Amino acid sequence: MALIAVAESAQDMAAAFHKFLDPVPESAAEINGLLSELYAISSALRDLNTAIAVSLHNPRYSLISDHVRDSIKSLRYTIDDVRRLIAGLRRPIYLSDSAAYRGVWREISLYFQNESSTSLCLRLEFYRRFFHSLLRILEGLPVDRREFNSLQDRIDGLLSVQNTSTRLEDELAGMHLGNPEPPRRSFERPRPLNDPPSPESPIFQHRGGGGRRPDPRSPLSPGFDQNPFGAPFAPEVPLSPTTASTFSTQSSSNNSVLTHWVPRVFDQSRSTTPFRTIGQTSACFGTDMPNVSTKLAEEYDKLQELPFENSELIIRLYFRPSDSRARIHCRTSRPNRPRMQCCLPLTSLEVFRVDSCLQLCRPSHSRRTFQLWTALRFISYERMILFFCTFIALKAQDAGDPVQITDHELRGEDLQWSGIILDDHYEHALRLFKDRDSGGLRLQASIESGELNKTPVWTAFITHNVSSPSWMWQAARKIVHLADLQRYIFTTEYTPRLGPGGEHELRFLHSNDAITFMERIDILAAEQV
Repeated sequence: MALIAVAESAQDMAAAFHKFLDPVPESAAEINGLLSELYAISSALRDLNTAIAVSLHNPRYSLISDHVRDSIKSLRYTIDDVRRLIAGLRRPIYLSDSAAYRGVWREISLYFQNESSTSLCLRLEFYRRFFHSLLRILEGLPVDRREFNSLQDRIDGLLSVQNTSTRLEDELAGMHLGNPEPPRRSFERPRPLNDPPSPESPIFQHRGGGGRRPDPRSPLSPGFDQNPFGAPFAPEVPLSPTTASTFSTQSSSNNSVLTHWVPRVFDQSRSTTPFRTIGQTSACFGTDMPNVSTKLAEEYDKLQELPFENSELIIRLYFRPSDSRARIHCRTSRPNRPRMQCCLPLTSLEVFRVDSCLQLCRPSHSRRTFQLWTALRFISYERMILFFCTFIALKAQDAGDPVQITDHELRGEDLQWSGIILDDHYEHALRLFKDRDSGGLRLQASIESGELNKTPVWTAFITHNVSSPSWMWQAARKIVHLADLQRYIFTTEYTPRLGPGGEHELRFLHSNDAITFMERIDILAAEQV
């Protein structure tokens, strides 16, 4: 079944879609959703491949073998269709690159909607959830039988359509980017598990069996500019100071830990709003660095340790006081698997969300492709948000390697309201979010401009506050008071504004914002009843 080859094809498909972000900005949210799902599918297939390798004689394997075969077959059909549609970028055209990408994106959207009455992103979500269920069955873990049967019916129905349907290309004739080719009367699909590499695909290469990705620097790499994957991925960054190639022999003082904001964020008590949909198991995919813990201790202070999967995976956050350099250390220790540890600067990673999982990915030098480094599964909305905001804030505050923050928004949250507040003598953007899966509500104040633009300053979870009639009142035209607001603060340079009686104060820049904020809170409170 070559699950690893399919996993790699999913990653290549993500790399292909990443090229659409700039030319099709109005669909950036949907494209980012595709990227997240494809990385999650790739990870799930690798987990499934590992589990199958040690379970071939396990009676549970016979329960899922047909499901694995059929779902992989359907996924390969989908990948082949995307490859064929993206090949349209190679047609002789007289439009700008942006127009070409927009046209192909429209073709892709229309094609999958016509085939299965769902978007490509939703189809990928079905695959991903089904693979996770298969893995749980193989590992002897409980699954939601109703959800499993629903996913199985969807994929079986889709596969039936994929096996028997004919494609009339004149459905898309009006969307061709140049002189259209003569329409063929039908499209006969090859068998995807055996077909050879496609020479047409301009962005990603099909691989069969156990084929390996060609070196992106090789002139044999297919695609635009002879490199469909952008620049090669950045190597695991060595643990050296930014201006020297060796380690300092002096240990940093732990005084910085006592004054740093990170421990206070995670030490505070917090409410718990559980996720309904649980994502993939936490896992680390980085390169093993056996002595990295010892080297870290020589110049970094450990800020926080966070266990996942019953401490089988442990994340540690490190900080260098001299330049606010931040690193993340991942250690795994699982039964029947070798121990490993790895470490990277936070500035070399970007974060994506899939269900209740945060995926930390390494971008290539060109930032056109991403490679999954670590996946972290969270049980509660609050814990995920605190890690996410901590990750973004530490990365933004890193003076050793300043980077532009592009992953400051979290997929799966709906923005309910936004405005400007005067917060500790600064103008901050205040946003109200509602999580689609858990129903959790939170406020977030972020820096409004400058080098740290959109960096979180504080967040507060208000899911259980909004329904209280005595929680919120308007103290003045531009001032709203809150009886209680537990803020998690992501900087040492902020002091919350309090009213004369100790109530928490939100001072809005515009009086109308105060009114619309309270109205939106009232609506959300009514929805909880």
